[in-house]
Amino acid sequence: MASHAPVPDPQLERQGRRMIRPALRFLAISLIPMIPGIVLIAIGHDGLLGLGIALIFIASCPVAIGIGLLCSASIARWAARHKLFA
Repeated sequence: MASHAPVPDPQLERQGRRMIRPALRFLAISLIPMIPGIVLIAIGHDGLLGLGIALIFIASCPVAIGIGLLCSASIARWAARHKLFA
């Protein structure tokens, strides 16, 4: 449902849209070590279990950054429309 009405604060809207692409890149980059980490945990041998946990821990940093950027983008786009938060 796209609205064609002008946004009251277009600069905030642009900043919100600008943050979405890097957020998706960070989430995609985090999949590279996370998928093998999950597979290694599923296999569950002694040494591989620790390696799988370490890979998931390494992948958690880009996931946190990506989720933070997505939250910031949604808040900026919400504020650009001058809607109440609570």
